[in-house]
Amino acid sequence: MKAVDSRLEMEWADATWDPLAGCTRKSAACRHCYAEALTAASSQSGLWGHGFAEIGPKGPAWTGQIALLEDRLALPLGWENPRRIFVNALSDLFHESLPVETIDRIFAVMALAPRHTFLVLTKRPKTMQPYLADPAAPGRIAGAMEAIAAKDGTPHKIDAWPLPNVWLGVTAENQKEADRRIPLLLETPAAVRWIAAEPLLESLDLKIGTWLRDAPDGSAGAKLDWIVAGGETGPEAQPCHPDWARSLRDQCAKSGAAFFWRQWGEHIPAAGVEADSAQATDKMSWERIGARPASRFLDGLLHEAFPAPRL
Repeated sequence: MKAVDSRLEMEWADATWDPLAGCTRKSAACRHCYAEALTAASSQSGLWGHGFAEIGPKGPAWTGQIALLEDRLALPLGWENPRRIFVNALSDLFHESLPVETIDRIFAVMALAPRHTFLVLTKRPKTMQPYLADPAAPGRIAGAMEAIAAKDGTPHKIDAWPLPNVWLGVTAENQKEADRRIPLLLETPAAVRWIAAEPLLESLDLKIGTWLRDAPDGSAGAKLDWIVAGGETGPEAQPCHPDWARSLRDQCAKSGAAFFWRQWGEHIPAAGVEADSAQATDKMSWERIGARPASRFLDGLLHEAFPAPRL
């Protein structure tokens, strides 16, 4: 699937849109950060990554600078055909250092393009939750919409909150981060709530009946709608045990949540291991293949489900 904007492709998105540059590491999922490496690779003077990351003695490293790239802010407004758009694949919309006005402007673009579905992923739900729960947010965003679209002469307002075309998610690479982040996500107003269990570093219990529905039409209240998962990539990536992936698949099947298995990562279980995985991860045999198409199958099947919004 070809990305329209960009420097990065995701199988679960039609395009990536990066109005921000720069970030900082937050948790274990950042150990082999592709965004840090890509930004550092374009850090020479005159390139888009300059000032945001650098190649140091220990490899790529964020500088700590984060900023809005004005020339990229309105890009989705020019994309006529509806797309699923991954927002800030190379940064974090809810980074602690971003002023609220910057977040407002990015939300304003998403509100001005209801034909698109915007997939927002963060490791910072402590910033996201109060932003979305703030009763003043829709008014601020409407003001930013007026400024961005001033030339069209049309008055702009927020007709529905939370925005129906914005799906909000958190990274949950291990149980510790799932326990920290998912409850805050479920307290956040959203049309769709999702997690990226990628890199999947251990088995996850997504608490059917609490975080997931106890049946496809059960468990009233905010629940997870979509689980995206995949193995770790990078030169020192750890293998992902097949049973970790199967557990997420089966929890989704029981609850009715959509499940998307993206890839195994750098290592794929050796032939025959997927069918019989009673071994511990460190005793299994693996083939190091990188993120190639063969690594997208789980027990011989592709899992590429998407959720329907539940407002």
